[in-house]
Amino acid sequence: MTAAELLQRAHALSKRLEDAEIWNEIRLFREDGITVLARVPGAYWEIDLLEDGMTNVEVLRSTGDLEDESSIERLISEFGEKPKH
Repeated sequence: MTAAELLQRAHALSKRLEDAEIWNEIRLFREDGITVLARVPGAYWEIDLLEDGMTNVEVLRSTGDLEDESSIERLISEFGEKPKH
């Protein structure tokens, strides 16, 4: 699949999501495809459109657990990039 065809697929999917009033954005995370991120209440979707024609969908669902502000520092420390010395 050409880059132009892949981009057309991503834009068509984005349009379908927008028409359904589902927030989404197109991102370039991988060398072999385009990712469309979508958010709905309680879930987050990562939709990878790949140059070989495959589509991978990962659905991440919320547990509904809420944390207080103190969790921000813990999360940044745990998942943030560490400075390289």
